[in-house]
Amino acid sequence: MSAANDDGRPAAGTGESGSDAGNEDGRGSGTPSGEHTDDRDPGTDDRDPGTDGAPGAAAPDRRLSTASTALLGLFLLADVVFVCGALVTLWPVVLATVEPGAEPTATARWSPFGLGDWSLTADTAMLLAVVVCSALGSFVHAATSFATYVGNRRLYASWLWWYLLRAGIGVALALLVYLLLRGGLFAGSSGTGATNPYGFSGIAGLCGLFSKQATDKLREICDTLLSTTGDGDRDRRDGLAAARNGDPGTP
Repeated sequence: MSAANDDGRPAAGTGESGSDAGNEDGRGSGTPSGEHTDDRDPGTDDRDPGTDGAPGAAAPDRRLSTASTALLGLFLLADVVFVCGALVTLWPVVLATVEPGAEPTATARWSPFGLGDWSLTADTAMLLAVVVCSALGSFVHAATSFATYVGNRRLYASWLWWYLLRAGIGVALALLVYLLLRGGLFAGSSGTGATNPYGFSGIAGLCGLFSKQATDKLREICDTLLSTTGDGDRDRRDGLAAARNGDPGTP
């Protein structure tokens, strides 16, 4: 028989609020509050990631909406059409300015999609070729990733800027690699005929396609060329602050 107070209410710890009763949300006392007990593979789980997890926990990234996914796909399609069109119209200009025997100051006219009439020298034509080819390589990388994640229903909104900035990252990296190659390998060459437009354009495309690997290779080269004997970060630390944290540091 349950104990009762003078006013007839059940005593604390008994009745419906006793220790044997489940929580209001249906979880028993045998499972810790908020513990996720679903052992399904997250790679094959089709539930909405924004509704999973314990109450009050930080919500995971939500999938990109259907409208945003369609817009991103159209953006990638427009990107490849523009890049391929620019490359087709630019390539004859590149060959005309960098061909063997061409004058160093020779120029050629370029009118991309009828948007103005530009006079390009050999250097500016090669720079534009590097930009366009690296953007083409970046498209291959971004479009492959986009199709894969959309097909697996794993395209999250937090990755939107990755796709939007993919071409810019590839272009910037390709320009740096191009300048390093021109400055290091062709410093003693003279004339525009020393430039191989096919080779440089191919390297630029690979920089856009494999930007992570290209960045890692540049880091490896810089670590070799700019290696130091000491610990630069440790040497620049504040000695007094390090001593307060228990690290005697160096005088």
